Amino acid sequence: MALEGLRILDFTRLGFGAQATLICGCLGAEVIRVESTLHPDAIRVMPPYIAEPGERGEGFGAATLANAAGAASANRGGIFYKYNTGGKRSITVDARHPKGLALLKDLVAVSDVVTESFAAGTFARWGLGYDVLRQIRPDIIYVSMCGFGHSGPDVSHVTMGPTAQALTGLTFMVGLPDRPPAGWSFSYLDHVGGYLGAVAILTGLLHRRRTGEGQHLDVSQLEPATALSGALLLDAALNNRPSRRAGYPTGNRRLHPPTAPAGAYRAAGTDNWLVISCRTEAHWQALVAAMDRPAWTTDPRFASLTGRVEHANALDALLETWTSVRDRYEAMHLLQAAGVPAGAVQDAADRLERDPQLAARGHFTSLGNAEVSPLPLEGVPFRMSATPPHTGGLLHRGPPLLGEDTAAVLAELLGMTADDVELLASEGVLS
Repeated sequence: MALEGLRILDFTRLGFGAQATLICGCLGAEVIRVESTLHPDAIRVMPPYIAEPGERGEGFGAATLANAAGAASANRGGIFYKYNTGGKRSITVDARHPKGLALLKDLVAVSDVVTESFAAGTFARWGLGYDVLRQIRPDIIYVSMCGFGHSGPDVSHVTMGPTAQALTGLTFMVGLPDRPPAGWSFSYLDHVGGYLGAVAILTGLLHRRRTGEGQHLDVSQLEPATALSGALLLDAALNNRPSRRAGYPTGNRRLHPPTAPAGAYRAAGTDNWLVISCRTEAHWQALVAAMDRPAWTTDPRFASLTGRVEHANALDALLETWTSVRDRYEAMHLLQAAGVPAGAVQDAADRLERDPQLAARGHFTSLGNAEVSPLPLEGVPFRMSATPPHTGGLLHRGPPLLGEDTAAVLAELLGMTADDVELLASEGVLS
């Protein structure tokens, strides 16, 4: 595997940091999660939980920290499962205990990369800042990941993905005209920021290979969001036009170039949708023919693209009378065969269970652990011919149980005996 032989001592939590080390684990790195039984990673105990066989889990809307108190296990958090495949191992160490801190420093000495995603300054207060890490191992690569990064006037503030999305304007970009912003649902910046965290790790490794030197890589969650809002920033800079204005966001409307019909239209069933986009006159004529030329398509208002754009609301309402009584996939195939750009809007079950392209690519791999039966999990979204990645990493297993690898890691890396580990556990060092 591409990163086989690389060891990452991983203090990341939640999604942002864990996504970065997940990618490295899928590429073959040995990722050792440093955790706590007293203060487990919030996504270990945050709903929705992976249900027991025969049970139905709660919906995704229950995924709040406030609802985490009722967790029956630290090993069934669904969000944790998503972010912690890659063959990660889990050890539990109390960094506040002097022996625990000494243990972590010993592990730093035999690791290539240290990653963490705490608020800026937290790691240094533990006694594990970069100045300390490089004394232990001069070529260590230290990757910190937090909302605002480790410098600037906002360094003391903390964020989570949805907060960062709002702060950078992304939340306002999504919604329907003249209605409150709808937001981006799940923590999109955990994914994007996590990928950039993985890039930082790889960049640090490349620099060390060339120079023999380590470095501190400081990854901010907000900055990739600013890049994603580039079109709005350009509009403001060049046209002095604010994003918060009447009719914006535009919802389904495609304004550049002006297109109609263009948007998501209701299909048969509950919350089923079909996207159609007629950018040319040929697309429109193909759509009309595929629908068997209903009478409303001869309305003079729709005789030209300019007219269709001007009367887009009326056109959408009439087009939805056709789409709303048809299966989204049947309509998609009918329109595509006629040369009309169209696609069914897929939900999670579609992607997981019924998408032939993802199935052909082997996108999902079923993995479990000692507490959870195998579940289909996603890995990295690319293939490598010479060094294939694997969702389960080197170990080919699902996310680790909390602390399940403590004894094995301490024995393998630090040469500790079972009696040594038992003594540390009895002293509260491994909690």
